[in-house]
Amino acid sequence: MGISNAIPAMLLLACLTPQPSAQTRPNDPLQEAESLLEKQQYDLAEGKLKILVNGQSENPQAWFDLGFAENHLGKTLDAIAAYKKAAELSPKWFEANLNLGLALAKNANVGEAAKVLRTTIQLKPTTGGPQAVSKAWLALGQVLEESDPKESLNAYQKSSELDPKNPEAYLGVGKMLERTGDLPGAEKQYLTAVNMQASGSVERLIKMYLEHNRLADAESWLKKYAGLYPENMSAQVMLSKVFAAEGKTQDAIAMLEVVDKKTADPGVSRELALLYSEAKQYEAAARLLRPLAEKNPADTQLHWYYGEALFHQRKYAEAEPELLKALQQKPDLAEAYGDLAFAAEQNKHYELAVRALDLRAKYLPEIPATYFIRATAYDNMNASKPAAENYKLFLAAAGGKFPDQEFQARHRLKAIEPK
Repeated sequence: MGISNAIPAMLLLACLTPQPSAQTRPNDPLQEAESLLEKQQYDLAEGKLKILVNGQSENPQAWFDLGFAENHLGKTLDAIAAYKKAAELSPKWFEANLNLGLALAKNANVGEAAKVLRTTIQLKPTTGGPQAVSKAWLALGQVLEESDPKESLNAYQKSSELDPKNPEAYLGVGKMLERTGDLPGAEKQYLTAVNMQASGSVERLIKMYLEHNRLADAESWLKKYAGLYPENMSAQVMLSKVFAAEGKTQDAIAMLEVVDKKTADPGVSRELALLYSEAKQYEAAARLLRPLAEKNPADTQLHWYYGEALFHQRKYAEAEPELLKALQQKPDLAEAYGDLAFAAEQNKHYELAVRALDLRAKYLPEIPATYFIRATAYDNMNASKPAAENYKLFLAAAGGKFPDQEFQARHRLKAIEPK
């Protein structure tokens, strides 16, 4: 639902269409090619136009039409060359310059595209009047967003002045105002676009609310949007994230459960599993995470999440290999070492428990629990000296907060250090 900084594909494909040449005659090759373009038979039209430009290399209309066909065939570089030739032959031709600028932008030639479009806005369109010029200003605003935000904002504003019914211009103005920190101004522009039922306008508005932590506003608009478009699962997912950010975990879970049943989207299942874990519904989390981890063996996070869900169910034998996989793939996943150590100790894998704790100590400070697990692991391996050392460290750090374990530590110290 986010908005890309790239030039919208819709605009890039919306090159002005060829206008029938006044010089064409019945059965004229150019007229035949343009008839094919109208029928969207671009490959056939391209073949005819290539032959035509070879024989009429000074015909700007033929070059323009060739560029149009090649653009729709995805041959952007060829389209640029053809449009450039048309613009060179007819420098004041608005449509040729506009389509050249759009093709350059499509090919990420931002600097050259901006130069051509700055020329285009000074020209008079053959058809379309102010709306056509508005399109050129809009394209200029889009290509300058990253390199010159100030000029981009001005271009978007010019576009909206020339064509007040063009919602894309309002979205552009809103985007640039948001970047400058003028959130009220951006919100006003987005709302104008929303009222015009512009595609992507609600998403843009919601994105701004989320980025600036206006969760109540985001929730309100998402509910409206989800009501208007109940089949839009991305809106439901975003609403669940807002609920989660607001601390409404059960509402978020309820929302994602519906989406998960409808879409079987692994991304949704993952988000839902994390919400289950947050709500301490570990069995439900593990049920979703198991197939995800199996299908994505290289995904460290999934193994960790699955291992944690099993760990909290006290399924230590199953949790241990998942935590091991996660740490083998990402050895600096510090938080996982403590759980691995405890699971290994419960599984009587005492050497692994000690090794995990020693690795944890490279990333995180020791705590009473790590001293105690290390002490009991050494104790069970009959390594009295390190066991005693860690029991003492535990007692020094515990401070009376863990009475049961402190009693056990003192009892074991008497056994292994009778003096």
